[in-house]
Amino acid sequence: MGLLALPLILSGCDDAASKAQAAQSLPTPHAREAQDLAEARLREALRGDLSFSQVQAFRQAGGEMVAVCGQVALQGGQKAPFVSLVTMRPEGAAEAAPAVEQHVATDDVSATRVYVETRTRCTEKAAVATTQRLTAPPPLPAIPADLRTLAPPAPPQVARMEAEAAQASAQARGGIAMRQNGNLRTQPGGEVLRVVPRGTSLKVFAEAPGGWLQVGQGAAEGWMHSTMVNRTPFPAAAPTLTTAAR
Repeated sequence: MGLLALPLILSGCDDAASKAQAAQSLPTPHAREAQDLAEARLREALRGDLSFSQVQAFRQAGGEMVAVCGQVALQGGQKAPFVSLVTMRPEGAAEAAPAVEQHVATDDVSATRVYVETRTRCTEKAAVATTQRLTAPPPLPAIPADLRTLAPPAPPQVARMEAEAAQASAQARGGIAMRQNGNLRTQPGGEVLRVVPRGTSLKVFAEAPGGWLQVGQGAAEGWMHSTMVNRTPFPAAAPTLTTAAR
């Protein structure tokens, strides 16, 4: 957002500030002290004999924070909305100094922040609304164990494209011919599914470290170690797997 947009943002901040000032604030403990402290810190930060207008304090949830909202006249007479979040001393902690978090609309970024803070802090509802934001959200529902069962089936044209892509991938990897009986496994080094007899031709669908090949006929069926096979071009046809045992 360019600097040319700053007057528009400041206008929005002014409007939000005006609406906030139109609402009557809740009785605010330490309101005068918080206002004086906010104005003093602004004078230090902006380095000038500043003037303030439409300044009002709003109690926040918990009772220790006060939002001081208003406008400050900058050099050249331009008024900038500000929001000062003053955390007062808790009871029994007289030695602790109040903390002040300042937000002044002096550029695009800070003007946006002031607008948001004005809408949420400078209102008689802030003492309640902030409490609601601090409460824990309701627990999320449990995530299903198998999300695939919730997905609708792919349209026919998508399924066809996926099958063609798998076929092209398999063609790129070529095939294998069993040079001896070998175990077809669920995963590299995993449980044996069946024994593939010598001479069987299969397609290669994927490769894994350690010399493992994911093989099958029309689709990937299991994993075979490369020491059991000879790599071949993509097989035109492959005999059906058998369940012969050693």
